[in-house]
Amino acid sequence: MRRRLGVLFGVLFVLLLFGLSGCGFKDIDKRFFVVAIGIDQGKEKQYKVSLKLAIPTHRIEPGHAAFQIISQEADTISQALELLNSNVDKELDLGHSKIFIIGRNLANDEILTTTDWIFRGSDVQRIEYMALANPSAEEILEASPRSERVPADSLILSFGHEKIGSSLAVTEYLYDFYNRMFELGKDPFLPVVSKKGKSFEVNQVALFNKKELKMVIQPGQTELFSQLVRKPSNFVVSVKKDHLRYSLLIQSFTYRYQIQTPRQQPPILQMDIKVRGRIQEANQALFDKNWGEIERIAEKNIENRYKNLLESMQKHQIDPIGFGLHYMARNHYGKKEWELWQEIYSKMKFNITVDLEIESTGIIK
Repeated sequence: MRRRLGVLFGVLFVLLLFGLSGCGFKDIDKRFFVVAIGIDQGKEKQYKVSLKLAIPTHRIEPGHAAFQIISQEADTISQALELLNSNVDKELDLGHSKIFIIGRNLANDEILTTTDWIFRGSDVQRIEYMALANPSAEEILEASPRSERVPADSLILSFGHEKIGSSLAVTEYLYDFYNRMFELGKDPFLPVVSKKGKSFEVNQVALFNKKELKMVIQPGQTELFSQLVRKPSNFVVSVKKDHLRYSLLIQSFTYRYQIQTPRQQPPILQMDIKVRGRIQEANQALFDKNWGEIERIAEKNIENRYKNLLESMQKHQIDPIGFGLHYMARNHYGKKEWELWQEIYSKMKFNITVDLEIESTGIIK
């Protein structure tokens, strides 16, 4: 009896196996995985959409990343993707896309119109990186550094936390860019990816208001912007006065600020910055010199640099740091608080105070 029951259960188990779905190898063979998306201004149509497709290969070596770039012009991004889907022999899978790049020629137009498809659709993840391409998104997608092992890997890692830090590489995610587009008191920004031979470089930041590009920060100020937005733990500050030149490796960076609105006086933003670091490079021996004087020189240098950056953003009426959001969260005036903040920001004076401590001159005097 037990033997018959065992045979019966065995037969039922085998029959149940026939009802299970098969593995996904056939489905994968019918898909193209899109690893990066680029949108430029078209020559004949409104948009030119470019996709970087990863081609599966057993050979994963530096300089042998297998990929294909396909492009299509159309009046809408959705239409361009539909046409691209009909031009390839496999279904386009956008779920693996890690970065979305907008061409510089679209930055001066209504940026919200360009990004509407990204925000509205469900095909892409909200954790994608976003960047502005110079000169075009298609050229950036075509770049393939010799060190690249997987398609678009070098571009993605340039913005990832896995990369050994660079204060010039500012990261922006799709969800954060979306929030900044609609959040009063906090304006959007994008890192700028520039073509450089067969590779690319990331050392600039594009600042937007809620509609269009307003200014591009050059490398000298990009690191300052990164410090205010991301607070990196390690970056280098170069100081020069008369015949003295040295570089500081900053290992600790913190700041806090207050917005003061005294009566009958211009509003003031008081920012207090504390930095700790060590001498990384110098044109003369500093161990036996007066460290207090060296620190004061660096403090004044850093204060002026931050003040110039903040005044430049104020001049263009943009606020990517979020001073306005900070103010409105602490001062409630109903519907008038946004108009009140705009008036305050346009007249604001910046008072920057830096407290610098040099911990050592390195392993030599």
